[in-house]
Amino acid sequence: MKNSIQHIQAFLAVARTGSFTKAASELHLSPSALTVQVQQLEEWLGVALLDRSPRHVSITAAGLDAQGPMEKLLLDLDNIVTGSRDLAALRRGVVTIAALPSVCAGSLPPVLRLFRERFAGIEVRLHDLVAHRIHAQVRSGEVDFGIGVRARLSHGLAFVPVLNDRLCAFVPLDHPLTRHTTLTLEQLADQPIILTGRDSSVREQVDALFDETRLTMLAGMEANYMSTVLALVRQGLGISLLPESAADSLEGLRRIPIDHPGVNREIGLISRSGTGLSPAAQRCFELLKEELSSTPQHL
Repeated sequence: MKNSIQHIQAFLAVARTGSFTKAASELHLSPSALTVQVQQLEEWLGVALLDRSPRHVSITAAGLDAQGPMEKLLLDLDNIVTGSRDLAALRRGVVTIAALPSVCAGSLPPVLRLFRERFAGIEVRLHDLVAHRIHAQVRSGEVDFGIGVRARLSHGLAFVPVLNDRLCAFVPLDHPLTRHTTLTLEQLADQPIILTGRDSSVREQVDALFDETRLTMLAGMEANYMSTVLALVRQGLGISLLPESAADSLEGLRRIPIDHPGVNREIGLISRSGTGLSPAAQRCFELLKEELSSTPQHL
C-alpha cells in the first residue's frame, strides 16, 4: 500500500490522543484527510482499528494488537534512517582491516592515527596476518579490505599498489658485514640466516631469492614473529633478511641494503572485485591509498 508509513503514523496519533481533531493538528493534516488515511489502513489490513462515535474514539481489540508492532516498526525505521545518515556522514561505524605484520609495525599506524583524528567516531579493527590469510579474509568478507602482496592474488580480488616493500639485511653491530654499505646475496649465502615462519610472505620471498640465484642458503634458526627474529640477531645467533621497517629500534643492529632487484615487491590495498565498501571503509581505503602512496620512506 502506498504511503503506508503515513497511514500508520495517522492511526498511532489517533490512538495516542484519543481524538481525530488533536491527531490531525499534531500531524498538520485536516481531520478529513486524517480520517481517510486511517480508513485506508483499515481497508488494507481488513480489520477495524478504531471504534468511532460522535463524542469518543476508542481502540478495538485488533487495534490494540497492532499498536505495539506498528510503534516498533516506526522506531526501527527511524533507527535505520539515523544510522544510515550517521554512516554517510562518517560520524560512526566500524572498519576492519587485515594487513601484513611488517605494514602494521611500520607505515600503517601513522595513517590510522590521522584517520582517528579526522573520524573519531569510527572504530578501526586491525588483523595482522600472513599474506594468504589476508586474501582469504578479504574474499570471505571477514574484513573490509586488506593490505598485502600481489603475488598471492587470485580471482575475485582487486589490488591497488601503494608501497614498495624492500628486504634488507639485519646484522649485529659487531658483525664483520657491518663494514659494507650494501650487500649481495653471495655475501649472505655463507652466513647463518634466521628465518621467519614458512607461511609468511617474507620467508617465501627469501626462499625464492636464493632459488632463483642458485645459491645455497645456510638456514639458522626459525621464528614466527619478526620481533623474535631480530632479538635472535641481536644475540649474534645469525643475520636475517626482513622488510626495511621491520625493526622498531635499531639498537644493537645494523640495517644494510641488499643489491639485488628481487628484494623489492609491491604492497597494495586488496579488496573484493565488484563489491562496494561501506562509507566508513571507503573513506579509510581512500586515506590509506593517498597517504601510503605519498610516503617518502618505503617499507
